[in-house]
Amino acid sequence: MTKEEIIAELRRVAEEVQPSLLTYNQFKQHGRINVSTVLNTFGTWNEAKEVAGLGLIPPGGFPGLNTPSRPDDEYLQEIIRLTRELGKRPTISVMNAKGQFSDWPYRQRWGSLEKACKVAYAKYGFPQATQLTDSEQPTQAEFVSISTQVVVPQTYKPAAPQLRKKVQFGEPIDFRGLRFAPINEQGVVYLFGMISRELGFLIESIRTDYPDCEGKRCVDPKKQRWEQVSIEFEYQSSHFREHGHSPEGCDLIVCWIHDWQDCPSEVLELSSQIKYLPNR
Repeated sequence: MTKEEIIAELRRVAEEVQPSLLTYNQFKQHGRINVSTVLNTFGTWNEAKEVAGLGLIPPGGFPGLNTPSRPDDEYLQEIIRLTRELGKRPTISVMNAKGQFSDWPYRQRWGSLEKACKVAYAKYGFPQATQLTDSEQPTQAEFVSISTQVVVPQTYKPAAPQLRKKVQFGEPIDFRGLRFAPINEQGVVYLFGMISRELGFLIESIRTDYPDCEGKRCVDPKKQRWEQVSIEFEYQSSHFREHGHSPEGCDLIVCWIHDWQDCPSEVLELSSQIKYLPNR
């Protein structure tokens, strides 16, 4: 089968469903071509959609949120703007919280935000920091996340260490009632429960068996059309593979970090989506 025939089928299915929401699972349901044929031809699902001229949805994108392709310079200039504002290279958490874009397009184009920063500085130079007024100074939580350097001091530990296990926390996010970012699957479940309705989900059941969650997802807000969705929660999307789950049994992976580029299932990455929600 030729690339032209595959592109034509992608466009046909997109017209049948909704162009900005053509997902892997929708094509599997409505397409006349096996999804594996598409992936073997183009490498990734987003690459196939881009060649077909269809709007791309970053893993975890909102229903109806279309993310058009932008020139590289727009992404690189945003790194320069944040660097000038902060006085240092922006971290992933800062980019997701303060940037015009999430860190996803940087990972998609350059492999990581850090590599994208090196490209930006090589092209435009490292900018001088902007002097902030008192009202613009970062809050305590922001200062923790963007401080120039975190020093871990050397301490002297006793010969007989304490048996009490120390509790660890994620990066400070101060999102509504959640002070720190999730560091495990349970944190992802809690955060998703806080915002699931705003993301267009109606949850029917949560369980310990695979998949973790069953519900409905709004696919057409204007006509109020909903579809059944099976959800698996993971801290990182790659854990889905490590846990040996079958993609056929799950419609959507909800995670905090999406680190599996060629994931065969649709992914909702919460860390790149909460920036679009009010912090109330």
